[in-house]
Parts: sequence; structure tokens; C-alpha cells
Amino acid sequence: MQTQLLANGLERLEQRIFRQFSPADQADERLVQKGLFLYRQGTVYEMGFDANNQMLKAKVRDVHGVSVRISLNPDKGSSCSCPEEPWCRHRMAVFFKFYQQHASVSQWIQTWRNQKQDAQVRAQKSPDAWRRLAETTAALMPLEKIQEDGYLMEHYILAGYRKFQEQAPVEKEWTPLYMLYVSFYYYHYLAGKFDQESADITRGLETIMEAMQKALYDLTVYAHPFSFDPFFKKLKSDTAELLERKDPLSFSVYGMMWFQLFTKRRDRELEAERLATLEQSDETHLAQTIFALLRNDEDFEEQFAASSELAVPHAVQWLEWLLREDEIDRSVRVLKAMQKKLDLYLERMENHSDRRSFALWLIHKIEGEQLRLHVPDVTIKLYEKLLPYSARHLGAVMLDAGKYKEWVELVHWIDFTPEELEAAGLKKLMERKPEFAAPLLHQWIESLVQKKQRETYKKAVRYLKKLKKIYQGLNEEPRFDLYLEQLVDRYRRLRAFREECERGKLIHGKD
Repeated sequence: MQTQLLANGLERLEQRIFRQFSPADQADERLVQKGLFLYRQGTVYEMGFDANNQMLKAKVRDVHGVSVRISLNPDKGSSCSCPEEPWCRHRMAVFFKFYQQHASVSQWIQTWRNQKQDAQVRAQKSPDAWRRLAETTAALMPLEKIQEDGYLMEHYILAGYRKFQEQAPVEKEWTPLYMLYVSFYYYHYLAGKFDQESADITRGLETIMEAMQKALYDLTVYAHPFSFDPFFKKLKSDTAELLERKDPLSFSVYGMMWFQLFTKRRDRELEAERLATLEQSDETHLAQTIFALLRNDEDFEEQFAASSELAVPHAVQWLEWLLREDEIDRSVRVLKAMQKKLDLYLERMENHSDRRSFALWLIHKIEGEQLRLHVPDVTIKLYEKLLPYSARHLGAVMLDAGKYKEWVELVHWIDFTPEELEAAGLKKLMERKPEFAAPLLHQWIESLVQKKQRETYKKAVRYLKKLKKIYQGLNEEPRFDLYLEQLVDRYRRLRAFREECERGKLIHGKD
């Protein structure tokens, strides 16, 4: 806990110093150089960290020995027993000494001195400058430390994005392109440095992909001037390299770029032709399947069927991108092709939690865009494969499609609780086919009463009221009265149940 507190505080201190001192200022340059000299001469000793006060403490051997205290709280200052104010070479040396425990001082110096170049980035808006910014920022990360402690990955990635935002172009129409560009090369650099078998590393890279996705959405707001063309050309060329990485996340980035950015027909034809010249692999085959879908080729289903079941999560992403553009027909083709591989994909998952997470993710994509309303039969077949995770959603689709008998069979098979029954559409069934709902209510009422708890009696009374309403709608209220009378008599020893029936005004209390 203390180690993480120190790391977070140093990161904030590093950012403050980074902004406070400019390499373009000769006095600042001399101060940093003197502090670096003291640090490298090993003059900093008796280091300590006061976690309660978030205070760095150390001594420095100079012409005269000095004591230094640096607060990691941005609202508080620092002190040194030397006469210099407000910041001195001793404090700079102490900062470097602590910083080297968590990251590279040499890389920090290099990045700090590159600020002159970074300032030019905002003005020149060139592909090379933006790529250099992304890669320089990525190179500042302590790669070995992140490999050991993967949880730090996202922390450093977000720190990089704070720097990107500081360097963003002033013009609003340029900002989405800038964020897409630096995010792409930020990802490109880091994906080549890290092994994605670590879940923490993958989550960090997914953060960059999400930033790319947002930038792509924002790009659609503005018209693209001709000055964007060099950036698009470079992105198109380097997107092709992602297939060589042979990892799922890089393939997702590849697909995202071709679905949402490179939309010109001729560009897609050229990429498909390029893929045809490459040595065939799982990645190149699936990439060719993407272009069969984008062109709406007749053999898309055949190509997808020839892919591994690992294509399924990619197909879910394709659904999302197609639905965003209201491409319903192509979305249905993906849905049909994907469900044929769904069983094999689910079997690959090691535990219930993973299967449940995937099922809910897929359901969210379908439900969020109301795709199920367009093809209820296809959706029903898909949800049947996702049972039991899709039970509530499957029930809703069945009711919307008028499959009342099938809905009741589903309820019996899943063994819903009363609450799940309502969520799955009991109210809708009561409105449309009350005769199908009545047997279910009878079943649940008996089950609840037999549990012999005050709370279950209250629930049973609530369902009795629903049942009464159904019989009234069917003009068969005497049947309900007879049923209720027999029920109360059968459980006459359960005084609390009778009390709840009286409180619910289903029966009258004894005079």
C-alpha cells in the first residue's frame, strides 16, 4: 500500500516538475543539470518516505551538507536547508534519486528536453511529428517494471494520454485525427514490446483501443479536408502491419480501421487484393472474410464457416460497427454465420464466469440496437445457444414473437424464481395470453406458501392478486374464489399466511 502511495505521489510530482521547468529556459536547464550531477555523484543519502504526511526526506552532500523535504501533496511545498528558493539543485537531486526507483531518470531527461520539439508538434501537424510524439511517450515507460507488475500498465498509459492532451492541436476539427493518430502509434509501439498473455497488459492496450474508437466516432462529426490525406495514407500503410502480430487485439484494431475509417471502395478492393497475395494464415483468412462482408459478397458465410471458432468475438465487434451505421442486412448475415460456431467457442471457455461474461456482452450488442426486433427467429436460435445466461432475454423475444407456449416451456426448464419470472415477461404474458400465465402462478403460489416464511407469504399474496385479476378477465372469478378457499383451508394451520391474506384483502378476518 505504501509502495503504491509513493509511486502515485512521485508520478504527480514528476508531472509538476515537468511542467514547471522548461528546457528552453537557460536557468531551468542549468538547474536540472546541476541536480542531475549531484544525483549521479551519489550525494543523496538517508532517504525516507513519511506516508502519513506524503513527504520525501533525504540529505545531500554538497559544499555543505543539506536536509531536504519534498511534499507529494500538490497543495504543499518543499524545503531545503540551503538558502536557495523556491527550488534548488538539492531538491532536484532528491527527486531524481526517488524517481529512479520507479522509472528511468535518463528517459525522463530525454523526454523533458524533447519539449522543445513537442511544442513544434502543435504547429506543424505532420504525420512524422505526431508519430514521434507517440513513440517517445511510449518509450518513457519502464518496460521491465511493467512486465513484473502488470497492474502499472494502465497507470502509465493514462499518464501518456495526459501528455497527448496537452499537445493537442488548438483547432477542434484536428483533435479527433490527432488523438486517433497518436493512439494508433502508441498502441503500435507498446503492442510490439509486451507479451499480451498478461491480463493487466491486455487491459492497458484495450484502453488505447477504446481511445482510438472514440476518436473514430468523433472524426465523423467533421468534414475531412485534403490536409488529412497524408495522415490517412500513413495509417492505411501501417494498419497492414497489425496482421503480422498474430494477436486478437491487433486484429481487432485492424478490423476497426477498415470498418470505420478506410471506407472508400477502391481502398478496400486494393487491400483485399493485397491479402490474396500473402501466405495464408488464420489472420489473413479472417481479414479476407471482413472484405467479403464489406463488399456483401455471396460467399461471406462460406468464408466465415472456414474460419476458426476464435472468429466469434471478432464477429460480435463487426455487429457493433455495422449496427452503428444501420447496416441491418449485413448484421443479420453476421448473426446467422456466427451462431453456427457459437457452441464450439463456448466450449473453449474454461469456466462459467467467462461464458456468462461473453453471453451478456453479445446480448448487449443485440439488444442495444434492437436487432432482435428485425429477426426474432434468428435471435431466438442464438439465445437458445446462450442459455441459461440468456433466459430472461430469450423469454422477452419469445413473447414479442407470439411464442407463448414456448415461453412457458422455457420457464419450466429454467426453473425461474418469481422475480426472474416477472423480468422474463410475466406481465406481458398475462396481458396477451392469461390462460398460459395462470398455471405458472398456481405453481409459484404453492411453492412460496410451503416455504413457511413471512416474506414468502407476502409474495404469495402478491401473486394471488395477479391470479385473481386473470380470472376476472376470463370471467371466471368463482373458480378463483373456490381455489382461494381451498388453499386457505389446506394451510389453515399457517396463521401468518392467513394474516397476510387478510392484510391483502383477499379474505375477511373472523368476527
